[in-house]
Amino acid sequence: MVRFSRVTVSLSHRLYRRLYWLKRDWPTLRQVGRSPVILYAGIGGIGDELICTAAAHELKRRGVRNLTVLVRHPELFAHNPDADRVLAATDDAMATAENWAFDLRRPCEWQKPDPQDPDRQFPPRDHIVAENCRRAGVSGEIALRPYFYLTETERSAGILSPRQVAIHTSGRAARYHFRNKEWRPERLQAVVDELHGEFDFVQLGAPDDPPLQHVRDLRGRTSLRESAAVLAGSRFLVGLVGLLMHLARAVETRAVIVYGGRERPDQSGYPCNENLYSPVPCAPCWLMNTCAFEHRCMETIAAADVVAAVRRLAPRLGGPLETASLPL
Repeated sequence: MVRFSRVTVSLSHRLYRRLYWLKRDWPTLRQVGRSPVILYAGIGGIGDELICTAAAHELKRRGVRNLTVLVRHPELFAHNPDADRVLAATDDAMATAENWAFDLRRPCEWQKPDPQDPDRQFPPRDHIVAENCRRAGVSGEIALRPYFYLTETERSAGILSPRQVAIHTSGRAARYHFRNKEWRPERLQAVVDELHGEFDFVQLGAPDDPPLQHVRDLRGRTSLRESAAVLAGSRFLVGLVGLLMHLARAVETRAVIVYGGRERPDQSGYPCNENLYSPVPCAPCWLMNTCAFEHRCMETIAAADVVAAVRRLAPRLGGPLETASLPL
């Protein structure tokens, strides 16, 4: 009687599986080629995908060649020298990567809810960029920032005024909307009312975001790359924690960010910005939507605090952006 070891059965099963799915897998295999590492950036929101540019950058610095990135929004990695190829993160592409046992790394998978409280995320060990890089297999010193590459044509198109300042009022259109990141739109309006004689405000965001007066309204009228170009052409951004905050840092633009107390700036922000954090006793809670204290961390931040932050930021405009680093 012929006996087959578990290894033989496992190898036979793997071979059968690959032959069975070869027709489905072939288009992705042809594109990926001999890629030693595949970075899967398809989990989470667009801001989470953008953060994966840091992992790609640090992997390339460490000599990884032929890097493939799977991402739901490939335009985030357009013109990026750290990615050798960028593919749409479809279900078929993911299945192919797993079926053929590529070195598949999932840097966004640290973002999981607490099983004891589904509305609470586990906080990062240090900074979300560091968690992202750690999950991607990076060790050593890293820069805590994302990267985004615009063409000169895109940059020129994003300059609408020499006094341009970008602003957004809500993250409600995000793939995962967290109410605990929201601030009162009327307070943002008060900021514009105070400063619109000094700056030309350009409102970015989704069509249904609360509108502001005394601004150039581009809600829902810009693509992701066009929004990045507007941010790059702005003196600074006024807004909330989310995609545009990370996108501004990726294109070397400072920001005034209303943090509140859901998370701390040292966990997800950037030292080049003015970050308005409320150290109330329950902060940082890392809750997504619920709050037992009537959002006091956000309520304690007034429009005057944002205006004061703009005044503090002004002397640093035009200078190189400060970048934090961290050893992994």
